[in-house]
Amino acid sequence: MPLQDLRTAPESVAPAVALIDRLDEALTTGFGRLASAQLEALAALARGFHGTPLAGALQTAIAGIGRSEFLDRHFAVLAAARGAALGAMHDALVAQACAALARPRPELAAMPAAPTQAPPPRVAVLLESVRQWLMELAIAGFANLEVGMLLPFQATLDAIMAEPALVRHAALLSGLLDELLTVFPAHGPPDIPQLRWADLWSRAMILALAPPAPATTRAVSGELRIFATDLRQHNNLANLVAFGALHEPGRPPQIVRVSVSAFKVDVLQGDDLAGLLGDIAARLLAAIAGGNALKIDNMPLLATGDLVWHDGRATALGKLKLADEAAAVLGSAPALRPCLEPADRHPALIEELVYLASKDYTFDPKDPRVVGVGGRLFPLAHERVPVSAELALADLTATVGVVALLRFDGGQWALQPVMIDKGKAAPRMVGVGLHAARAKTRGGNLETLKERAGKLLRKKS
Repeated sequence: MPLQDLRTAPESVAPAVALIDRLDEALTTGFGRLASAQLEALAALARGFHGTPLAGALQTAIAGIGRSEFLDRHFAVLAAARGAALGAMHDALVAQACAALARPRPELAAMPAAPTQAPPPRVAVLLESVRQWLMELAIAGFANLEVGMLLPFQATLDAIMAEPALVRHAALLSGLLDELLTVFPAHGPPDIPQLRWADLWSRAMILALAPPAPATTRAVSGELRIFATDLRQHNNLANLVAFGALHEPGRPPQIVRVSVSAFKVDVLQGDDLAGLLGDIAARLLAAIAGGNALKIDNMPLLATGDLVWHDGRATALGKLKLADEAAAVLGSAPALRPCLEPADRHPALIEELVYLASKDYTFDPKDPRVVGVGGRLFPLAHERVPVSAELALADLTATVGVVALLRFDGGQWALQPVMIDKGKAAPRMVGVGLHAARAKTRGGNLETLKERAGKLLRKKS
């Protein structure tokens, strides 16, 4: 496995990073207080897009902001330029990774066009409110925010969370607002995670440009074999991601991704997540816990390789040899595997699945942040591994194989273990205990909150 070839990023990445840094500095300082040096940095950003479709709009936006013409369309163009630069970085990095792994680049599957349907009028109103709020944040600057600027947006966010068409917006904006309120008010100069907040700001602005288009899907039936999982969350959302092989009759195996999410509050952690996710994906959790295959019937599959989960359309089958399945399907990974739509591409979202047999790596528990691959120490994405007794980096000791996500963050490639094969024992994955933990949630935080919410609703009615 020639991962050792991924020592440095492609040459084209550094100039793109420099352009993005200049824009992010302006977002931190605030567009209402830009100095001449920062205006020149924005002009350099415009020159970096010379000859591209965004060139004219970007020059107009920067000129308008320079004369204090603060319009949401100008900031939307800046967000689009930032997203385009990150997308170009993503594509260059994926090409590098696939060349090192000797596999084809992932492809979007061909899908029939989805029928269009006008969104409810209130969706456009809510998105306009989002753009206005994001513009106000940019004018003030991340370093100059006040609680009075943040709290009023909560009413808009509540309305967004109640709109099914805007669930993606709600997940992103709730996380952003929570982070901002965590920092402000601050005692002394706040510690600004500039890159992260700029990522969230620009992504939110792009999503707020138009109502979400209907997803194009195709109905799939066959056998789903889950062999890796990841758990991602912030205070207001929990997201379980499962990776597996889809075996459809008459088709070669395809690697797919299943993502199930639930809104929550910050006190819901650990076993409480089992009750939340179990309400929408009980059979998926049972299959992950038992190492079972699943028979799925007419389940929608997106062009990106994401399976839209419907728990009632899944039936448990027999147990699997998960490590064998992962080794077989990842050894010569097909082009049809999880990827991103062009507008969603970002270096931090790269997740190329790889399988490493014991002969391919070495692990020293005294230095759990690296793994030896091909005679070279390769970083482990320790910050992405959820705090869980089900899977920890120390579990890499005495293993016979591992499934990992190849990541790029902080200017370097790293591996995030998502399934560890200990040999005779069942493979270790995050989320294996969620199925059993559903029974433990009785009388816990989740049940208490549901009971209190029910009382409040009965009083209001």
